[in-house]
Order: sequence, then C-alpha cells, then structure tokens
Amino acid sequence: MTRRLALPLALACLVSSGCAQYDIGRLSSDATAGRNNGTAGSAAARQYLTEELQPLGSVQTQAFSGGTNVVATIPGTDLADEYVVVGAHYDHLGSSCQSKKSGDTICNGATDNAAGVAAALAIARSIGAKHTRRSVVIGLWDGEEDGLVGSRWYVDHPLVPLADTVGYVNFDIQGANLSPSLRDKSFAIGSESGGAGLQQIVRDAIDPSTLQTEPLSTIFGQGRSDHVSFLARQIPTVFFSDATGPCYHTNADEMPIVDFDKLNRETAIALQVTRSLANSSSPPAFVSGTPLATYSDAEGLQRTVDLLWQDRDRFSAADQATISDARDDLAGIVADGESAFGDDDVGTLLSDAATVVNSILVKGPCDGFLAGTG
Repeated sequence: MTRRLALPLALACLVSSGCAQYDIGRLSSDATAGRNNGTAGSAAARQYLTEELQPLGSVQTQAFSGGTNVVATIPGTDLADEYVVVGAHYDHLGSSCQSKKSGDTICNGATDNAAGVAAALAIARSIGAKHTRRSVVIGLWDGEEDGLVGSRWYVDHPLVPLADTVGYVNFDIQGANLSPSLRDKSFAIGSESGGAGLQQIVRDAIDPSTLQTEPLSTIFGQGRSDHVSFLARQIPTVFFSDATGPCYHTNADEMPIVDFDKLNRETAIALQVTRSLANSSSPPAFVSGTPLATYSDAEGLQRTVDLLWQDRDRFSAADQATISDARDDLAGIVADGESAFGDDDVGTLLSDAATVVNSILVKGPCDGFLAGTG
C-alpha cells in the first residue's frame, strides 16, 4: 500500500522543501517508470496524488482515451461557486527520451514535471490549511506529452463551470536551471491574458522575491503546455516555467538536478498569485487581441541573454556567435526605445528566443548547475 503523509504533516510542511523532496522522490522514482500514461507507473503516481489530495478536498479522476486526470476541489468560503484552477501535468515519457546516462532506460521527469506537480501540491496544502474566498481546483493532467490531451479533455468536460473559473495557474518545468548564470532566472508567461489586473497580481508576487522571474507574453511559451487549453476558452492564465535546458526530455532529469531552493521560491510566487486570484473582489477578465510581443519582452529577454553570455565558454564557437548575435539584436531593440518598437522587432524577438531556447540551451551535459549554491 502506498504510504501517504498524515494530514497534520501535510498541512504543516506547506511549501517547505521537505514536502517537495518527498513528492518529487515518489513521482520521479524508478518505481513509476517514467509515468507514461496508461502504464502501471502512471497508476502508481495517480494513486499517490489521489491520497495526498483526499484530506484537502473532494477528489475526482477523469478518464479519457489514453489517460486519466486527477482533479481536486478545495472549497472556498463566501465565493465558493467561483474557481481558480492550478494545474500541472504528471505524465512523462516512460522510456522514450534522449539518453544522457548510459544504461539508464527510465525517463524520470523530475523537473518535467514532478517538480511542477510538487508545486501544485504545495499550493493545495496551503489552501487546505487556510481557505480562500473562491474554491481552488487542483488539476493534475495526464497526456500532456501526447499533445496536451488531459487538459484539453478537462476544458471540454469541465468538473466546475468554465464560466465561473476566474483564472488558471500552470506549472511546467520547475526547479530547473538553464546554465550557471541563470540559476536565479525563471519565467511567468501569458499574464497579459488577464489584462492589467492579472499582470499586476503577478508583478506584486514577483517583485519581493529574490528569484528573477521575467514576465513574458504568451507567444514565448511556444504553445507547448497546458495553459494553451485554458487560453483557448478565454480564461486568464499565467504559466510558470524554467524553460528547456540540457536535461529536458533526457534520462538524466532525475531528483539530484532539482534546485529545491529555486522551486520553493517559485512555489511561493505562484501561491501568492493563486491567493490573490481566489480572494480578489474584482478578479481579472480575459483580454483578447493583445500584442504578440512587446518592448517589455525585449527588456526581459535582454536581461536573460546578457546573463547567458557569462556562460559562453560552455558552448561551441558557432553557438557563441549565435548568442552574441541575439544579444546584439536585443541591445539594439532596447536602445531604440519603446516608441520605436515595431513589427520587425517582434519578428526578431521571436526568432532569437526560439533559436536560443530550442537550439542553444538544450546543448551540453545534463547538469543542475547547483555547485556553489550551498
């Protein structure tokens, strides 16, 4: 029988690293065999998630072709018929990933996305200990790696009304470092979907933190996580992610490379966002027709690439030249000022971001870059 934390311990640890380590250890162990949907390892992960959530609210499983979502509803107080959804996918790739460790056939998915699930569980435990005005739904999606299947199924068959869902908070790849200089860098994507109200909620959560979280427009999420399903239903959304580094979709994405200090800070930011959405008297409304990219995106990307440049010796001469070109592009756009920002700049931003993320940061050995962090 799967052992579960007793309720007092689950509530006491809240967002502490002890709970996160336990959650990630259980979800990304070899015993779950990479959590591929429809497997015994997936079923073991689902049992663990269900048992952890049951003391906090009502739990439902939602089966669909090829997978099963786990959805818990933690009741609110005076606005219990309105909802904030917090989501993360719990599936991974089984044994179908890139090999960076010889002889290892399991894709454990510690940062992608056991750590994201651990963040969602931490929020669930915190809300369970101190309830919010609105109900909070914890959606742990299956089938994300197969095309966002679980979250798409949920929005097509919602367990609470989408019309009464005021916001969605998504986790995908947490506690991950892209390079040594980017250990304190993370991203909050898509908050413009809730207009100035959601952007301010996110900014108010980010600003006091020692974690340098860059708000970026939706397009920089590249449509690659479950937030897309909620945006398609016009629900204000923010997607927290550390992006894809050299451990992404490899068999070396295991618990030792998780940066738990970073994960704790990420969880604290997202918890504040969740509480603000769940307690606000005037929650943000969905805003359509927002710009594809903005001058603020250029500033955030410049800060990120300038830090990456400090680690240029990790890369080949050709890749260093690519980083240098992107750095020059961003410096030029920022130097020209917001009033000069136009469609050509948008194209440059998108091209440079895609190249750096998809072709540069994923290179090299899988390393948590934790040396020297204490």
